[in-house]
Amino acid sequence: MTALLAVDIGGTKTLFQLSSKQGDVIAEQSFASQQYETFDLVLTEFLSQDQVKSVAIDAACFAVAGPVTGKQGYVTNLPWQLDADVLANKFSINHVQLCNDFAAVGYGISCLADDEIVTLQQGEQDLTAPMAVIGAGTGLGQALIFPENDGWKVVATEGGHVDFAPTDRKQLLLLEHMMERFGHVSYERIVSGVGLVTIYDFLRAYQQQDEDPNLRKSMIDGDPGQAISQFALQQNDPLALEALDLFIKIYGAQAGNLALSVIPRAGLYIAGGIAAKNIERFQQAGFMDAFLAKGKMQALVAKIPVHVITQPKVGLLGARLLAQQSTL
Repeated sequence: MTALLAVDIGGTKTLFQLSSKQGDVIAEQSFASQQYETFDLVLTEFLSQDQVKSVAIDAACFAVAGPVTGKQGYVTNLPWQLDADVLANKFSINHVQLCNDFAAVGYGISCLADDEIVTLQQGEQDLTAPMAVIGAGTGLGQALIFPENDGWKVVATEGGHVDFAPTDRKQLLLLEHMMERFGHVSYERIVSGVGLVTIYDFLRAYQQQDEDPNLRKSMIDGDPGQAISQFALQQNDPLALEALDLFIKIYGAQAGNLALSVIPRAGLYIAGGIAAKNIERFQQAGFMDAFLAKGKMQALVAKIPVHVITQPKVGLLGARLLAQQSTL
């Protein structure tokens, strides 16, 4: 049996999916990325499993959370470096392709079902215009998607690393706070899992508020960003709620910046686990108010359809599509 391998490589977790060329899933597994020194080690572990060893892999696409140039790429938040030719030879795979993880997300949009998308703004869709995608998780990814022949061409970017631009006094103070810590402050420093924690700690210090000791314990014991979201939405914790709402407001502003840069009248898509897991909060006013607050250009961004992707495997779907296309 020959198969396709799709891998979505992130700074926190790496998702593998091995499937037949007809689309049947043979094996699927998630690994904690930070437990492995190199990508080769985690790939070796996946391929050594009993249900995988007997399968010949014809093509693989590795979607990398970081810059990809030609056949080489590296993960921004890990010391992992990948070379497509080296991987093809070492693991006996006929076709190996590398792409940026948000390029894979961009290609995966065409694979989504209607119930895997939540619309925040209907807009006025024009399918002859570009699309764009932005998504916060471990980092902040962005990609541009242009109509080409009967399909779409995706162009990866590192737009999440552009300079953060505050829009009110509180955000100015946040910027000053972060400049003292980091020097350069990008949107990714704020609109990401660690960014939510930074916002929370800033608000706690800036406003000298007491915090729930149970929340602090949850932050220490597990994923701190996830703990803040949970206490905000489930416990109605005032400090956690304020942090989440400020995060969402800044997220909306940067999504609006991307919209102005591309004019994606075919649709702007919000990917990443943070939006999908907090969808009810994103449906409230904060995100879209910040998205639309573009002065003279407000009427323009009001015409752009805005959707949240709720399918967590959209990157895998795109990587599988690219692996399949490489064999044609």
